[in-house]
Amino acid sequence: MEEVRPIPAMVNPLLGNFDEEDLVDLEVNHERIRKEYTPSRHEKLRSFTVMCLIFNRSIGSGIFATPAKILRATNSVGVNTVFWAIGGFLTICGILVWLEFGLSIPREHVDGKDHAVPRSGGEKNYLEWVLRRPKFLATCMYGIAFVILGNLSGNAIAFGRYVLLAAGHEDPGTGPVIGLAIGALTVVALLHAISRRGGIVVNNCFAILKIGILLTIIILGFTVRGGKNFNSEAPRPNGSSLSPGDTFSDTSGALASYTTAFLYVMYTYSGFEQPFYVLSEVHRPRKYFARAVISALLILTVLFLLVNIAYVCVIPLEMIMDSQNASVDITSMFFEQVFGSNAAKHVVQALVAFSILGNLIVMTFTATRVKQEIAKEGILPKSLRLATSRTTPTAKLLNKITKNKKKDVEAVSADEHLEQSPMAALGLHWVSSVFLIAVTSGLNVDDSYNFLISLYAYVIISLMGFFTSLGLLYAKYVRKDFLSQKPPLGGPTAPIIYCVCNAFFLITAFLNPPNHQARTVSVMANYVMPAIGLSSILWGVIWWLGLQFVMKQRGQRLVVTRTPYCEKVDEKGEWVLKYEIIDHVWRADSDTGSVKMMQRRGE
Repeated sequence: MEEVRPIPAMVNPLLGNFDEEDLVDLEVNHERIRKEYTPSRHEKLRSFTVMCLIFNRSIGSGIFATPAKILRATNSVGVNTVFWAIGGFLTICGILVWLEFGLSIPREHVDGKDHAVPRSGGEKNYLEWVLRRPKFLATCMYGIAFVILGNLSGNAIAFGRYVLLAAGHEDPGTGPVIGLAIGALTVVALLHAISRRGGIVVNNCFAILKIGILLTIIILGFTVRGGKNFNSEAPRPNGSSLSPGDTFSDTSGALASYTTAFLYVMYTYSGFEQPFYVLSEVHRPRKYFARAVISALLILTVLFLLVNIAYVCVIPLEMIMDSQNASVDITSMFFEQVFGSNAAKHVVQALVAFSILGNLIVMTFTATRVKQEIAKEGILPKSLRLATSRTTPTAKLLNKITKNKKKDVEAVSADEHLEQSPMAALGLHWVSSVFLIAVTSGLNVDDSYNFLISLYAYVIISLMGFFTSLGLLYAKYVRKDFLSQKPPLGGPTAPIIYCVCNAFFLITAFLNPPNHQARTVSVMANYVMPAIGLSSILWGVIWWLGLQFVMKQRGQRLVVTRTPYCEKVDEKGEWVLKYEIIDHVWRADSDTGSVKMMQRRGE
């Protein structure tokens, strides 16, 4: 392992050249400076955990609740199956776009050469790199939308609903559901604040158990289709929808219904971004990362296809389309048909609630890191406080115990540090989640869930997916300044497909489906959700204009400097981020001009 080296071009000219010993005094004497570590070597995320981040995020309310909504929107088992296959293919295209960006930028000049040094933050980094001018605009346009919408408040509502259903409340009220939703968000935030490692272990356990649940559904569905009857007191369930003559008959044929249905599909697949949000915390990303995320998506695609087939092996399409079953999830119907008892239905509802809790755990871990990265850019109030990680209580306790046992030996070696967690960013994530729950509290539980997950899918998946893939095409083939990783992941095919498909969904989401059950929210027109989603771009523009106004009023410019210190992890030249020094300072316009001149000179 080579020594940690600074990136010379990034040293803050306002401070001059300084070494690590000087930094201690700077941190004490200047509130504007922070030193942020990445996790130590033994705390880095390995390939298995990377795959579990995707599994735990993707397997949740989507695969257990939305298949019934998709079947009602398409009125076809065949179209439903095709949609899930296309969703998997589009997600692979998205993965290739994110990998191209994530493993190629930012590039830092260190050790005499340009090296890719992967960073946490996901598409925030990619959009900032594409739209460099005017300063802070890309950060505001992405950051404000993500701070508000980058959470699973919809899934928290679904968690509360399923907990009450499992407890025997067939028509849970809005108040208890919201109470349970906020309680779950609070517990999950506290888990990650108390112990980073504990949160990761819990995440991995949830992922393994969820894979087991999907395999159980697949085995039961195909076993019943093969003639096995698990309920001797009732006729064998038979989902006749799979007969060749019925698979594609009587389809909905409505473009608006298909678009709404496909947004649900993409929401379910929307776990692939999670590891990119914490890329600085991954072990040897250029060597192992691509293999792990692609493998996870291929496994998920196969599982989701088989689960959807298993559902209709047991449940006739007519039963799913019945308006009396509109508020019942397909997984509960499945187990009720297989075992013929309410007890089985309540058990599976508890398992669904358990799975949704896993979604909240992984999204809280990853999205909090993105919000911390957004705060590092200085655009939020109290940015440095939000950007700062703190040592977790568990790490402090373990370090104290270790020191007591080995008083003559340091508990933490010279190149290590105690486990840390972004406490303030966790609080910001919790507040934004509760805010969305409060805003939609006037809707009934089903409408609130549908609206929030549709808005998340529209903005965070489709809108940001469109801009990210378009940005890659622009950087590679128009501006021609994008240096791809070696070996490159491919040509323009994947970003073109992902860009065009997302553009199609963004436009057609405004159409109003003729099928009332296919609407996002039953009490409002379908165009309301995409209109709010598109307005999220303006939120960031307005925020940026406000920042410009503040700087003009003060007669000062906000100068943000992030100085990365990197270490080499193998002989082939893979460099990773060790820590960075973050400096936020307000400078008079004349001083800012001098700083820019010094930066251009490399002083």
